[in-house]
Amino acid sequence: MPESLKAVFARRLRQERVAARVSQAELARRISERLGIVVDGSAITRIENQGRSFKLEEAVAAAQALGVPLAVLVSGKSPTEARVDELRRGLELQQNRAAEAEAEFRQAQAAMVAIEQEIDQIEADGG
Repeated sequence: MPESLKAVFARRLRQERVAARVSQAELARRISERLGIVVDGSAITRIENQGRSFKLEEAVAAAQALGVPLAVLVSGKSPTEARVDELRRGLELQQNRAAEAEAEFRQAQAAMVAIEQEIDQIEADGG
């Protein structure tokens, strides 16, 4: 059975917090500062132990406070894996844009040829 989002977030939050050498109290302080509300260290403990749900705003603030993309905390992927996924999506987007631009360029070329042919025809007819 796949891990729930709550479980993934709890696990990844703890992993990233420990990797960043940030205490639960310090993370709570950083989140509080970003959100303008009071979040105490015990709330982080409860989130990491899956005893408390988290709000989207808290998840975003936690990611910012830890300096990682939100995807790292909710996907279960490492920052490197998340960045590679992000780059792959960007590459695919640019490839699609390039293909669309190439198609538009071919249409413009065909239109220019048709215009030149019409100009040549008019000039050949003595116009």
